[in-house]
Amino acid sequence: MKKILTAIIFAFAFVAVPANALTLDAQGGICNRVSSMGHFNMSFYGHFWYPIDQMLFAGLGGGYEELNNVGYIPLSGSLWVRLPIGRTVLPVATGDFGYMFGKDHQMFWRAGAGLDIKNGDNSSIIVSGGYQFLNNSGYGYIYFHAGILIEM
Repeated sequence: MKKILTAIIFAFAFVAVPANALTLDAQGGICNRVSSMGHFNMSFYGHFWYPIDQMLFAGLGGGYEELNNVGYIPLSGSLWVRLPIGRTVLPVATGDFGYMFGKDHQMFWRAGAGLDIKNGDNSSIIVSGGYQFLNNSGYGYIYFHAGILIEM
């Protein structure tokens, strides 16, 4: 119960701060266990972001993942950092920490990197990948996602 409360408090830490703009993303892709790269699992994820500035976002994430034929609903606190390299294509670093609800519910964290391909001032195509670790099962997963980021 302590782990669940810690994850919920961390995830809602940014809710009390009034946002200057609505920023969100939606991504879809695959997630594979590191030891068996032949079995592809579907993974969908999205975030509501609080823009601290143009390069740094903090927010809440959630989605649906199917890992080894078990469905999970992950909820997390998240951080998105655009690196100041480039103008149209910006490298990004991401991190999530939270809780996965499902048959085998557990804490998880993920760290990743990717590209933020600007379509204009308010939208981007995002391509990312990274590493995800599930606490109870002790398994590491590699994920690859593609999606869209909308800044209003």
